Amino acid sequence: MSKASESTFAGRYLLRPATLDERELAAIAHLIPGPEPVLSPPHRSAAGVPDRILRVSEPSLAGNELAYVTECIETNWISSAGRFVCDFESAFAATAGCRYGIAASSGTAALHLVIAALGLGPGDEVIMPAFTMIATANTVAYTGATPVLVDAEPDTWNIDPLQIEACITPRTKAIVVVHTYGHPADMDAIMSIAARHGLAVVEDAAEAHGAKYRGRSVGGIGSAGAFSFYGNKIITTGEGGMVTTNDPDLAAVARRLRDHAFSAERHFWHEYRGFNYRMTNLQAAVGLAQTERLGELVAHRRRSREAYDAALRGVRGITLPVERAEVQNVFWMYAILVEPEFGCSRDALRIALAANGIETRTMFIPIHLQPIYYHAFAGRRFPVAESLCRRGMYLPSGPRVGHADIAYVASEIRAAQHQT
Repeated sequence: MSKASESTFAGRYLLRPATLDERELAAIAHLIPGPEPVLSPPHRSAAGVPDRILRVSEPSLAGNELAYVTECIETNWISSAGRFVCDFESAFAATAGCRYGIAASSGTAALHLVIAALGLGPGDEVIMPAFTMIATANTVAYTGATPVLVDAEPDTWNIDPLQIEACITPRTKAIVVVHTYGHPADMDAIMSIAARHGLAVVEDAAEAHGAKYRGRSVGGIGSAGAFSFYGNKIITTGEGGMVTTNDPDLAAVARRLRDHAFSAERHFWHEYRGFNYRMTNLQAAVGLAQTERLGELVAHRRRSREAYDAALRGVRGITLPVERAEVQNVFWMYAILVEPEFGCSRDALRIALAANGIETRTMFIPIHLQPIYYHAFAGRRFPVAESLCRRGMYLPSGPRVGHADIAYVASEIRAAQHQT
């Protein structure tokens, strides 16, 4: 969208983009990633060089996806009615150790359904990590509740339980926990804090399908979980999400809100302000086939982690991801930190890799640095989140990335270091 058309759009719909002035931008410029680098195909033709661009994550649709979608088309069940929605909900809820699954149109929709079903609204506060994707804060703000940020742990990159209690006030109603990049948060500590203060715990497990904490599946430990099935997730439906819970009342409310809050007694009768967050039978068909392969898809990412660790462990200035003893990290993305000792900046490394056909992504820009939340947190600092934003990036991690691809990525990282 051009600047002129963007301005017209904003004026027509009474939208006002959040902007930062030059002084504010200058204050955080050293933390904000540079522009996305230009991605070019590998330019060498030699053994070990991939014949394609290595994407951060591409889906694998090698199971029953086509057969199930074909059934949808042949039986004419392509909307949100059809057997695959219920079958997918049941199968996926079971992977999270939950009785109930409520399929939704996106992970953001699933998280919003949970926050709304908990009855949160204006005047309520919700504690969440500063280091997370924008949707976590937005879903709370959609209800009128106020996000309250907590800094990250420096090793797991998850919300730091030691800083949570100091943020609790009489208005605090819930804690949203993000299992960052597939590493489960410290749920024992967080659940203990929540129990002492009578708070709900919501698990944002968008990146953590199949992850476990002390043998328990994430998404089934707190009051409810929310998963994403976007195209780059471990399980995908293209777009889609799922609420998981063992609370029958929360499940019933979320299910009703998902579908315009239609009344069971009479159609087109609405006692609540609901949403259109339904998942189609087509998407659910893909999701069910993907769920059947969850173990295989998680195992691939864990093998990729081992290969990356072996290839990068000796590279000066590269900090590798961790896995604490009490968890099973699913390594949704293999993320690294580029330290000053590496010899070039994180952004410079990304440019070098992109020129050789390797797609990367920077880590999250923390919530308090985002233009739409900047002034709400003016003067607040979250140093670990800021440091991760400045140093972090993740590498090709999807199911189509093989060990030869990982060796190539590692060799190009070493080459970038030697060229500085």
